[in-house]
Amino acid sequence: MKVKRKTISEEFTLEGIGLHKGKRNFLRLTPSFSSNGIRFINASTGEKIILNTESVNGVNRGTTLSNGNFEVNTVEHLLSALMAFSIDDLDIYIEGDEIPVCDGSSMAFSENLLKAGEIEKDDTVEVFEAMEELVFRSQDTYYKVEKSNCFEIECMFENDHPLIKKQMLRIEINRDNYIKEISPARTFGFDYEVEFLRKNNLALGGSLDNSIVLSSDSVLNREPLRFEDEFVRHKILDLLGDLKVLGLRFTNTKITALRPSHRLNYELVKLISARRSFYE
Repeated sequence: MKVKRKTISEEFTLEGIGLHKGKRNFLRLTPSFSSNGIRFINASTGEKIILNTESVNGVNRGTTLSNGNFEVNTVEHLLSALMAFSIDDLDIYIEGDEIPVCDGSSMAFSENLLKAGEIEKDDTVEVFEAMEELVFRSQDTYYKVEKSNCFEIECMFENDHPLIKKQMLRIEINRDNYIKEISPARTFGFDYEVEFLRKNNLALGGSLDNSIVLSSDSVLNREPLRFEDEFVRHKILDLLGDLKVLGLRFTNTKITALRPSHRLNYELVKLISARRSFYE
């Protein structure tokens, strides 16, 4: 099955600190009337990364894209919003090497995409529909892809922390549900991890303004949790961003994810990409 491709109607800009590199980055997102998919373009050199499964170069605490010379870090929140808004073609000019973390959610991207509007084009994009069951396990992580009457995700995340414990959410993925229920959910971490992460050049831009930080028994942020189960909602946000590298739309498919991570999301992506029999 195929449907008409979409791009945005109007360009917009966005700037801010990157979560892991800690540097300021500037983005200009422009409509694309070709069928080249999502392209990240170095604003200084013109080098391009075309989003696909082969462009993924790192999945440690985020998703990194590279063409061998030029890389863009922490793309998952932006890609998550593009997935929910069904944007297939877009040119993203970047000054820097990381997508701004904003407030740790994807709200800034969703709000700008909503204002920018969308254009439906004559070219088509393939729609993924699960025609058979696919199961993937790795230690205590489990994924299942199966047929449904809509595109939905059921996710479970658990942790010994008293504010997390076991969180589960099943939700139909469409633009309205995403904006209201998924996009506001922020990235999170634990206070005991901060020193280790920074020694490994990660979370250099992290702060209480762009991440939920948990102590042993509480949230250190002044802003309270936006949802009681904000953690599992952010896991769904990340999974959608990682699925976007397939360059597909989804329909009539349920994805179950138990204890997902960027690394294993990408393994799932590779499995889906290899199973051409899944396409209707």
